[in-house]
Amino acid sequence: MAKNDLGRVFKRLGLSKHAYPVYETVRKHGPLLATDIVRRSRVHRPAAYKALFELSDNGLVAKAKHGKRSLWRATNPERIVDLFVSEVGRIKGLIPKERALSANDLSRSTLKILKGRSGVRAVFDDAIAHTKKGGTFFRYTSETDLAAVNAYLSSDYRKKRDAKRLERRVISNPLSGEQKRPRLERFIKFIKPETDVFDQNIIELIYENRVAFIDLNAEEVMIIENAALADFQKVIFKQLYKRL
Repeated sequence: MAKNDLGRVFKRLGLSKHAYPVYETVRKHGPLLATDIVRRSRVHRPAAYKALFELSDNGLVAKAKHGKRSLWRATNPERIVDLFVSEVGRIKGLIPKERALSANDLSRSTLKILKGRSGVRAVFDDAIAHTKKGGTFFRYTSETDLAAVNAYLSSDYRKKRDAKRLERRVISNPLSGEQKRPRLERFIKFIKPETDVFDQNIIELIYENRVAFIDLNAEEVMIIENAALADFQKVIFKQLYKRL
């Protein structure tokens, strides 16, 4: 991904043009004083302060007291994904319900909600079933108990996965990721614990034209079938993966 691709993502989310350089400054060098953010980002003071509060309102940065000073830090980058999903939901709400799409319309989006252990099991099976042989699927995982997650899997999950020779790229927290056995077809990178807390017990899977979110706390699953959204998520994943 080019350097400015994430900047275009910010623009598509409706953020101001100064939001991205200010965010990148805080993410790379924070926690920082507001005056240091102005200096490092090379954004004029009024615009930089406006961008900081805009980013704060969207949950992308946070301010904390350090003695008598206020320091700004970047929050979990997964918040960018949350904003995009929220925007997709808002747009879907604007579409008149009577405008039904043809069953043969390949551009349609579908949203499926699953609940319970069977729902969690079903989404893992869905990822295997819909990923092409020899393909790759992507996974963010902030699970807190790897053994508990493995217990959701179907008895033939690994057999089907290995038969299709699927490659997995994973961004994990160290607590879970370091428990996984090394595999040639699995590549794992970690969210650094000193940078962000990544223990929400949430998993995101990105595969083919689908994006799935698994809330392990509530045992609830949301599967969005949308090729553009899946491609968008893959771009964000690959960019973050490179930076870790």
